[in-house]
Amino acid sequence: MSHRRTRIRLALFAIFPTALTVALLALLAAFGAVPGEVLLALPVALAVQAVVNYVRSGSLYRG
Repeated sequence: MSHRRTRIRLALFAIFPTALTVALLALLAAFGAVPGEVLLALPVALAVQAVVNYVRSGSLYRG
């Protein structure tokens, strides 16, 4: 398996807890417990977290 594929998998597994939080917040927003604007920021936060984890995992293979 290539290092790139491994890095992508690590990045995706790292955002899994955050993705569960997104689902919870979506449910809370549906019932009006949190403002709907919170949901607009979550995809950006997930993308940034995935990119940061992908970049950081590159240092695992450089020593």
